[in-house]
This record gives sequence, C-alpha cells and structure tokens, in this order.
Amino acid sequence: MRYKVPRHVDYKAKIVGPATFSQLLYVGAVGFIILMLYFAMGTGPAFYSIAILLGSIGIALAFLQVSGQPLPEYLKKMVIFSISSREYIWEKKIMPMETSMPKRRKVVIEDKKEEDSGPKKARTSNLGNMSSEIETF
Repeated sequence: MRYKVPRHVDYKAKIVGPATFSQLLYVGAVGFIILMLYFAMGTGPAFYSIAILLGSIGIALAFLQVSGQPLPEYLKKMVIFSISSREYIWEKKIMPMETSMPKRRKVVIEDKKEEDSGPKKARTSNLGNMSSEIETF
C-alpha cells in the first residue's frame, strides 16, 4: 500500500488572497492603531506622516523577508543576539590521559630457595630444541 508524502511540510495556509493569518494580524493591528490615531488626532500633516510610517512598518513586518526568514523572526533573533553574552573564557582543564592499552598487573616473584641437596642441573633452553625440530622438518 502506498502512502502520499506531503511535499510542502512548512507550507502556511493562505487565509485571504496571498496573506497568511500572521500577516493579516500585523496588517490588522497597524490598521487599528492608525484608526485610533485618526480619532485621537484628526486629519493633518502630523497624522499623515505617522500613518505612513506605521503603515510601512506594518507592511514590512507582514511581507518582508530577510535571508529567507520573516522580518519579525529576524528581528527577534537580532535582539537575542545583541542582548546575550558573547564573552568566552577558556580555562585549561587538566585531565588524566586515557590509553587504550590494558593496565598491567604487578607480578610479585618470590625467590624459592632450593635445598643444596646435590649438584644442580643445567637448564636447557627451548631455543635449541626448536632449532633442531625445524632442521628435521
């Protein structure tokens, strides 16, 4: 059975025309502020200059993208970066060096005292035995 994999995972739904819900909130909030200024100030050059300034800020917040991300998100990251500390203090930590070799055991060799009961026998090395076996092989 085949399943459909969605192509646009980060796709935001368009509410009105090409505008998403968050874009409509920005434009609507700025429009409401301009409407309140109209009732408070009336018409005049001061009102029109403030209205044009607030309208351009609202449209920029709603539709402008910087480096592929929306302007409000970019401004939020810029403020967090400006406020946060960027002082890095390096302190050298002395750590024991670890090796991959196994730990060695201490071997205690006890001296065995042989009784002097007779002549000592000379030890033969295994090297001689091995060489004679190799030659005869």
